[in-house]
Amino acid sequence: MSQTLPKLSHHLVDDAQYNLMRSVGYLSVDARQDILHACNFGDQAHILDKRKSGEPYITHPIAVAEILAGFRLDRDTIIAAILHDTVEDTEVNYEQLVTHYGETVARLVDGVTKLKSSRHDKVQNKAATFHKILTATLDDPRVLIIKLADRLHNMSTLDAVSPDKQRSTARETLDFYVPFARLMGLNDIADYIEVLCYRNLDPIMYTKLSDRLLQHGLGRNFKKEAIHQYLTFVIENMNLTGHVKMLDSQVTMYRRFFRNRGEISDLLRYYAFEIVLDSVEACDKLAYYLITKYQIDNDNIEDNIRRPLPGGNQSLTLTYERDNDTIKVIIMTKQMQKSARLGAIGVDSASDVSKSVIQASLRNLKDIVCDDINGSECAVDSDFQSAVSTIDALMNYLHSSKILCYSPQGRAYELPRGATALDFAYAVGPFVGNIAVGANIDDQKAKLGTVLQDGQKVEIEVDSNSAPKAEWLGYVVTNKAREQVLRWFKDLSNTEKQHHGEQALDRALHTYQKSLADLTESDWDNLFAWRGISSKGELFEQISRGTLLPQLVVSRLYRDEVADKQAEDDAHGNRQAQHAIATAAGVELAFANCCHPIYGDPILGHQSRHGLVVHRHKCFSLDDIRKDNPYQIIQLSWRKQEDLDSSSDDRNEQTYYLAYLKLSIVLSDEQISEVIYKLRELNIGVEKIDVRATDTDIHLLVLSRNHLVKAIHALRRLLDFPNIRRLYQL
Repeated sequence: MSQTLPKLSHHLVDDAQYNLMRSVGYLSVDARQDILHACNFGDQAHILDKRKSGEPYITHPIAVAEILAGFRLDRDTIIAAILHDTVEDTEVNYEQLVTHYGETVARLVDGVTKLKSSRHDKVQNKAATFHKILTATLDDPRVLIIKLADRLHNMSTLDAVSPDKQRSTARETLDFYVPFARLMGLNDIADYIEVLCYRNLDPIMYTKLSDRLLQHGLGRNFKKEAIHQYLTFVIENMNLTGHVKMLDSQVTMYRRFFRNRGEISDLLRYYAFEIVLDSVEACDKLAYYLITKYQIDNDNIEDNIRRPLPGGNQSLTLTYERDNDTIKVIIMTKQMQKSARLGAIGVDSASDVSKSVIQASLRNLKDIVCDDINGSECAVDSDFQSAVSTIDALMNYLHSSKILCYSPQGRAYELPRGATALDFAYAVGPFVGNIAVGANIDDQKAKLGTVLQDGQKVEIEVDSNSAPKAEWLGYVVTNKAREQVLRWFKDLSNTEKQHHGEQALDRALHTYQKSLADLTESDWDNLFAWRGISSKGELFEQISRGTLLPQLVVSRLYRDEVADKQAEDDAHGNRQAQHAIATAAGVELAFANCCHPIYGDPILGHQSRHGLVVHRHKCFSLDDIRKDNPYQIIQLSWRKQEDLDSSSDDRNEQTYYLAYLKLSIVLSDEQISEVIYKLRELNIGVEKIDVRATDTDIHLLVLSRNHLVKAIHALRRLLDFPNIRRLYQL
């Protein structure tokens, strides 16, 4: 083939073109001719450009196109990949691309072209670029896969740049591109990129695990082959048609290692397999056999056939122990396998339920980048500062744990973990949310404040005479729900706002068997002084505007009880931490001893008889409260660090929080000394080190969640990477 191809500017470019043309044999003759033309066009456009390594620059975009050819993508996507940097880095313009290759190619190239402005800083330019990629992806998902292939090739060739640049690129990729890819169902390419992120993010940790994998390579291969033969025997013996594939489980192993999710010795005994069968019935039959044989409990069974993952991926996943090995078996049909490779790009070949899940993710993304509440069209946001806010919201969304719930008609809605039935109502639509009065969850009556679980069927009860309530702002989780409630109240007259605020406060008092009539003049004076106002009407208006939760008013009224409780329970300075809670200024708080929240933890407030108590959002003690009194749990958040710094009277005063760590090793006296020295270097206090028979507990005083993460990271490297867990309590 190499003799028939046109010669380009350099022998390395010729090699890149040759490899690409070998990869696109699945395309028509005309399409391949267009790709050859694009290689020459791109070569001429980038003729003066070099990579950091000294290679002709065009070798990079041609390599990107070759990666995409592995997915058997179409002519337009391959050509756009070849030319993806031309508009950004050369004299080529949009119109020239349209003339030579068509509107679609030009639009795809424009979608991955960075936005740069000398009038804006690096953060704003980067946010604007992310915003543009996101918006273009919503219009055509092929934009994202071109960008991912570009990032994959760049990540594999970062040796020519500085270590700082390697780390910053890896962090950006891991924070934005990898979760975005998974949300869109592009897991295959995301896996490769994620491993490269770890290699560039921390070469020492990466090499540590890589060396251990090499050391155990022969044994692991022998074990994988034995498990493969056994699973093949099982499906043949059950007269099922399909095949077993050994999976490269490196991405899972590196992810667990970097995220401190297990010992190296345990990770080396982890094996993953994919079994592709003809039908869902066959998948269920095999799963039932393995579940019965290995007594697999429900926690290790993931039925993502009936409940697809975000991104639409379907499979039936079983995890079980055999001969001290952990074996993960992913069972799927051929249709599911094809859909899992291309996600949103291959949505036409996906099942109906998978399509519904993909559409749920796309709706949420559109809500972030568009003013889509009234059905308006998305537009690229040219406001760089606005783009920063949008990308902040996007990052929060990408990194939040998600659940999928379903309407009675089977339509999927993607929500953040911790979302309530009311959040679901507003996800269905503002008109449903505004008149919601209750819910049926899996055909059981439930309150609007009930926290939803993954996979539940939710039906919202409505009443056309009902309206939003101000206290809803205390327990809705999604921005969409919060904005819709606030929007409804914003359109009311002042008199109506006061009326609704008054009703909301009265309902909050009823939780404690009290009413507005029980409040004394002293109570009102207390509230007026707290809020800096002079009338009840102003207080009620603040409630309806969302600047004050009625639940917090109740907590303020009981502040003496809270203070008494804190005097008894709070021995580690948590009272000084109260000012760090953004949404509860002026309210006395207790920090729960059942879960020990620290600055930066996701937090909730529980309205107890002793006032407002702050818990970590995953605290087990909240589960029973939610069942009977979901409205007593309200959303809380921390103030930003810069706001805390600017409001502090004493800049040297710092608030420390108590945290407990369990190390999976027994520390020697010498190691204890090293640990104390290392932690003091990080400005972390050590209250106690308790060496036990098989592990070690350490009590620390830290400034924040991020401070604690630094401690864990430092200790892992110091002690040869043991598993370290944060404990809720001793």
